Amino acid sequence: MLFVRLMRFLRGYICFTASEGFPERFLNLCNQAGVIIWETTWHRNIMAGKTDRRGFAAMHDCAGPAGVVLRAHCKRGLPFFLYEYRKRVGLLIGLVVCVATLAVLSGMVWTIEVQGNSLVPTEEILRVMEEQGLRLGVRRESLDARAISEAAHEQLPGVSWIALNLRGSSAVIELREELPLRPSGPDEPQNIVAAKSGQIRVFELYQGSAETGVGQGVARGSLLASGRIENADETFRYVAADAYVVARTNISGEALVVRRSTVNRVELRRTHYSLRFLSFSVPLGPRPRADGQLELHTGFTWLLGGRLMPLGLNRRSLLDLQPQERIKNDRQLQLAAAAAYFARLHREFRAAQVISQEVVIELTEEHCRIAMNGAAYENIGLAQPIG
Repeated sequence: MLFVRLMRFLRGYICFTASEGFPERFLNLCNQAGVIIWETTWHRNIMAGKTDRRGFAAMHDCAGPAGVVLRAHCKRGLPFFLYEYRKRVGLLIGLVVCVATLAVLSGMVWTIEVQGNSLVPTEEILRVMEEQGLRLGVRRESLDARAISEAAHEQLPGVSWIALNLRGSSAVIELREELPLRPSGPDEPQNIVAAKSGQIRVFELYQGSAETGVGQGVARGSLLASGRIENADETFRYVAADAYVVARTNISGEALVVRRSTVNRVELRRTHYSLRFLSFSVPLGPRPRADGQLELHTGFTWLLGGRLMPLGLNRRSLLDLQPQERIKNDRQLQLAAAAAYFARLHREFRAAQVISQEVVIELTEEHCRIAMNGAAYENIGLAQPIG
């Protein structure tokens, strides 16, 4: 059905009305003349329908014998559109230029996307790819995806696999990073000592000789596993001791936030926009000077999603920072202290299992202090080279 509509649009068609006379005889005569009519409707003895240009010319010979008054209601389709604008050469030239431009741009790379990286920076990947010839605006036919991927793989440490896929006007870089493997142990001999005091709850020896066991209390610096192993002939050899030791330890921490502080008041002075087409940038107005102010690049936004048209907008804002004193009320002070307290807990004890804790909150006119004492299960094993 869509193909039929397309063909009718390309050939052009006419919407007509037939009134008075004998419409049934008119349709029979049109059928005998081979006139194609579609979408016919009746309203108050007036018939409306559509036919092609040749059929409408033949209808005049059928309308007279049937006593029908034939009128053309509207003309639609490409031939009538071109005839209406035949004297406007500029529109035709613009249409041709637009089609030619889209045809040329469709063979270029509009966007570059990186997928699968978490450790290797995206900027580094794009820099290496640009050295191999992949950049915005380059012709797809000039790119050898396999050769570019192999060359980039040699220059990107930490990447185990990389591939360049060209999908229409988009270049997608897919990669897999090397997983960090747990080292089996250094080559130099070492002991495992206690990083903190506590009572051992789990002791798993992987290499070396055990110097303590489950249930024993150890002090900081105590020897847990020795890298000095006695042989059967009463000689000794040295290895890199390795053990997993979990102990019940005492933990403590605090966070202190003052009520009065100096912060920077940010004032937007001016925002400058520039239009970006592929790798070209066109400033929209004069570029402002920083003049000692903080220059902030707020990023880039593709217009029309970047896939329909390689057109985007760069935004750069100039900010003025004015120091001013800020005084927190009691609620703000407590919330800031709580945020600092939980951030410290996450930073220092995220690998530990806290089993008990006692929290004390001290609120004064000058500050808010949150202190904690408790107990936790921690891995206290610490490698120490044998001197």
